[in-house]
Amino acid sequence: MRYWNFPASKTVAETEKALGWLAKTSSPYDHLAWTVVDRADDQCIGMVNYHHREVRNRRLEIGYIIGRKHQGKGFGTEAVHALIQYCTDELATHRIEALIHPENTASTRLVERLGFRCEGGPLTDYWYVGDKYLSVMVYALISCNR
Repeated sequence: MRYWNFPASKTVAETEKALGWLAKTSSPYDHLAWTVVDRADDQCIGMVNYHHREVRNRRLEIGYIIGRKHQGKGFGTEAVHALIQYCTDELATHRIEALIHPENTASTRLVERLGFRCEGGPLTDYWYVGDKYLSVMVYALISCNR
């Protein structure tokens, strides 16, 4: 969670509150999240989501997290690729953005592997997380389908 845009939960109640917001499916116009599951044992190992969706501009941001012991095994690439497909095919998204902390090299490699390009940054002190500010780089993928 060190590169995430909100701090790790300190209590079960905080986790439940965050999951309640993520699980909101009454309208996919704002955001939607999916669990990433290891098919080998059907266990939750992470999450992917889209958020800050602007329907008129056909753009949105994505987020993803994979548990530490499952990183580097291709789960993130597979899950983010499926998320991109959903966003372009089902939501007609033209522009997908990923905001990434400059030190998060694994995430940078993941999005670049999937065709994202760095458009700028760092955007200094973009996120306020816990008691400090984090800067981000802007990566974007433009859909050729639409």
